Amino acid sequence: MSLTDRIVPLCDLLLGAAYADKQFKAREREEVREMLADLSGAKLTADLEDQIATFDPKAFDLKKTAGAFASDTDDERRRLLFLVAAVNDADDEVDFAEDEYLRDLANALFLPADALKGLTIEMEVAQKRETFQQIRKGPPPPPGAKKIESVDVDLD
Repeated sequence: MSLTDRIVPLCDLLLGAAYADKQFKAREREEVREMLADLSGAKLTADLEDQIATFDPKAFDLKKTAGAFASDTDDERRRLLFLVAAVNDADDEVDFAEDEYLRDLANALFLPADALKGLTIEMEVAQKRETFQQIRKGPPPPPGAKKIESVDVDLD
């Protein structure tokens, strides 16, 4: 896969990840810029710099943009997930919106669910609820504990 000839849609996918949580932080911007420079093998062009500066997350179409990579192999499309995950991790925050973006990208790239293994937040909701209910109730009384009857003590 040659990313350089598809650097524009790749840039949009990375920017979509950076904006997934509705915040475009400086560290995310630098991660996107560094990644694009590494992948293209050169300093970013003025056009790419402009694309980063003027990206409109509301107008961004994930499915259409991911279509530029539709003919790539499964492994090549998985690599895109790793690039996006790196942008998600750049701000050192775990965010469900970023996680959802990564899942949406995997779907748009027609990748199986196992392609996300280790990249997304895995949470078994039912299991977490059961654990919470157990913690909330407190531990059971120790076995064989006798119920202590009240004792009236006269302090005179």
